Amino acid sequence: MDNLTARVGWINHADTATLTALHPGPDTLGVERLQIKHVARYHEQTGPELAIRADLHAGKPVDAVVLPLVNAAPSATLRVRAAATVADLSAAPLYTYAGPGHIDDAHNYAIHLLPATVTARVWEVAVTDPDREVSRAGRLVLAPLHRFAFNFKANWGVRWEDLSEERDGAGGQMYSRAGPRRRVLSAEFGEMTRRERDEVALEIERLAGKTGDILMVARPNAPNLAHYTVWGKPVDTGGVNESRLGIFTKTFQIKERRF
Repeated sequence: MDNLTARVGWINHADTATLTALHPGPDTLGVERLQIKHVARYHEQTGPELAIRADLHAGKPVDAVVLPLVNAAPSATLRVRAAATVADLSAAPLYTYAGPGHIDDAHNYAIHLLPATVTARVWEVAVTDPDREVSRAGRLVLAPLHRFAFNFKANWGVRWEDLSEERDGAGGQMYSRAGPRRRVLSAEFGEMTRRERDEVALEIERLAGKTGDILMVARPNAPNLAHYTVWGKPVDTGGVNESRLGIFTKTFQIKERRF
């Protein structure tokens, strides 16, 4: 698969899967929290490894495995396995990966982009950091991705949105209350095909709307992949426009879920 062109995913198979935590942890921070949109309500497991098994109930295509808001260090190892059954995870896996998770301290995503689409029913994902006594994650994403025929236009960008509050006092003093910060990714795709309009842009509007979540990978070939990957809710940017006959334009803006 081309590693230069941006990719987007709007279906998370993990949300409808049966999830199993492979290591014990507090019942109040159970594995079902990985299916809650509010990622700050994290799932926790005891020990240096956070490991989850996901049964998708049928073979489904996956291109990206993401764990947002992990507490692992950049040196942590990510392991991914996929198979038709639980027994086949060891005996006859359809896919295996063990290596870097592209984690950094600023973004706290563990990410793996598969080199080709893998269709499997059972997935096992684990993040291992020997220095952790407790392991956490805010969400599990097992998503198929669409690779755009043409990349986004120039002047795309990512910024940190600061939700702090400021006000001026009557005597001229400035008061501020610190708030959380989240990334906002904005990118305009100016050369979408008719098929991409119908099967991607309009489907994202129909299925995700303004309350669902999408995954945007702006630079799949970046060594610091987390810098160019955002998981969050789309902002209404005005629909899909036909800039010229048979060529369509769509601006995506995604507000990252960090809390």
